[in-house]
Amino acid sequence: MEVAARMKYPESLLSTDESVVFDVHHHLFVLWKPAALVIAFVAVWLVVLFLATSSDWAVFAGLIVLFFLAVYMAWRVQVWAHTNLVLTDQRLIYQTGVFTRRSREIPLAKINDVSFIQMVLGRMLGMGDLVVESASESGPFAYFNMPDPARLKTQVLEHIRQYHVHGEQAAIAKEVAMAVEKHQPTGEIAALPPERPPIYSEIVDQIERLDALRERGVLTDDEFEQAKGALLDKLSGGRES
Repeated sequence: MEVAARMKYPESLLSTDESVVFDVHHHLFVLWKPAALVIAFVAVWLVVLFLATSSDWAVFAGLIVLFFLAVYMAWRVQVWAHTNLVLTDQRLIYQTGVFTRRSREIPLAKINDVSFIQMVLGRMLGMGDLVVESASESGPFAYFNMPDPARLKTQVLEHIRQYHVHGEQAAIAKEVAMAVEKHQPTGEIAALPPERPPIYSEIVDQIERLDALRERGVLTDDEFEQAKGALLDKLSGGRES
């Protein structure tokens, strides 16, 4: 259920390459107590009005109480609307506060596990508690009464996996660059004396590493052949010199 007062995570607080995956509030069930209080008072007030011989005082007193209950209900709605659980492709953020904002963040790299707890009532209403375990010394964090916790858990775990995959791909890309680009270790090795053999073994070692990357699916056959050709050209250039 969407509410017009719903607060979204400000884009100004995101880094240039960061995007929001989901931005959710607690389930509307958290408002049941103030709502039940208002409904119960209205029911009692109507009974009093029906039974009272003189209803003027009952109307006046009831309107005063109803006003304060409405203010209390509006405040609880504002607290709900200003409490967000936000997942970006880099971190998990929980922010609260109507006037004074507070935020607790966990980088995806530090999240060890995500689980959820859903009781019978929670299954009926589509809510539950999301539990996040991190490398922090403060222990696991529990986010209570969240909507569709199974979906939230799946999204968090999926983006943690993507975060680690991207990190691994960046490391592999750096490894490939060191093997076939300008920053090869072989480019920094001093020229060998004429009586020593060329740097054949090092070139072969780099080709074997590239072949291992091809078998893992990181490099395509064309990319492997292109990189191998560059290394063989370097080897032949070393032999000619």
